[in-house]
Formats: sequence, structure tokens, C-alpha cells
Amino acid sequence: MSGIEEAGDSRIRRVLARSITVGLGAATLAVALASPATAAQPNQQACLGEDIRTYAGMRAGFGAFVSGLSQGGVGEEIQAHLAGDVPDTVTPNSCND
Repeated sequence: MSGIEEAGDSRIRRVLARSITVGLGAATLAVALASPATAAQPNQQACLGEDIRTYAGMRAGFGAFVSGLSQGGVGEEIQAHLAGDVPDTVTPNSCND
């Protein structure tokens, strides 16, 4: 009877060893294929506030700026400004450094 028990124990050990090997292999593969997340470069802090202060200091230009925002859609204009898509020749834009 001890021969049967030894054969059963041996089989359990082989199955356990294979399971551990497969698990470790899968974990190693998952770690090897993992890559860090990427993101766009953030814009400068408070660049929009600085630019609005500059527009207000220009006085006449500030009214045209506010008028343009109301006609063209504020969200699109602000997003373009923050992305640095507005050239300095159009309006002072410290977000496009």
C-alpha cells in the first residue's frame, strides 16, 4: 500500500510543480509586456490667467478678445490657447513656450 501512496504523492508534487512553473511563467510574461503609461506634456501653470491679465492691460485688445470668445465658442478658443495653438502674433500667448 505504501507504493500506491508514494505514486499519488509523486503525481501531486508533479502537478503542483507544473502549476507553479506555469504561474510564474505567466507572471513573468505579464511583467515583461507591461509598459508605462504615456501622456502629453502639460501646459504651463496659470498661463491662461497671465495672458488674460496681459489682455486686460492692453485695454482695447481685451474687448476684442472677449468679443471673439463670445462669437467663436469659449471652449474651443480656450483649448486652442492652452494647447499653444494660438501664435504670439495673433495674441500674446505664454502657453506656447
